[in-house]
Amino acid sequence: MVEAFVKVSEASRLLLEKGLVPATGAEALGMVAHTLGVHRAFIFENRAPSFSTKGRFVADLRHAWAKPGIASPLANASLRTFAFRDFAPGWADMLEGGLAVACPTAEAPVMMRELLVQQGVHSSLLCPITPAREWWGFIGFEDCERARVWRPEEISILKSLARAVGASVRQAQMRASLNQVRSTLRGAVLQTAPSDS
Repeated sequence: MVEAFVKVSEASRLLLEKGLVPATGAEALGMVAHTLGVHRAFIFENRAPSFSTKGRFVADLRHAWAKPGIASPLANASLRTFAFRDFAPGWADMLEGGLAVACPTAEAPVMMRELLVQQGVHSSLLCPITPAREWWGFIGFEDCERARVWRPEEISILKSLARAVGASVRQAQMRASLNQVRSTLRGAVLQTAPSDS
């Protein structure tokens, strides 16, 4: 377990230095997932209900890692964007409330269980990502070989990785806000500058 916590630290440094982009997202997930012997790992970002989502709350798959020989979640078009709350309302409530979900597939809500069985998943561990006070999304590990009972230290490791992802998201949001302020100030200065005519 010590190695896994070391990998979380390395993943955190990577995400803060290079940001949460496809390459670093997959690399950070793989660093930690590999040490725990899980088969798949992923990061979903929540999208609020809108016209484009027909008024439904959806989760978009942003980053994924899979052990060699295991199909990546990115390979399944139905996982790219799906109505997570429709599939597992209780899980969504738990994650939104800041709680982890650790569940063998056999005990998952019916619709979610069907989806997991199709993916060959035997056990799932999910943790919320909360950059500030708002629930941004979730991170997860999957075991595709056995109905794994997730140990407290494994849950703690995923929570630590979720915090690292949250910090990277928060940093990107702050950078975007700062750029917006700079752009607004630049525009205001140009409008008030005296013309040469």
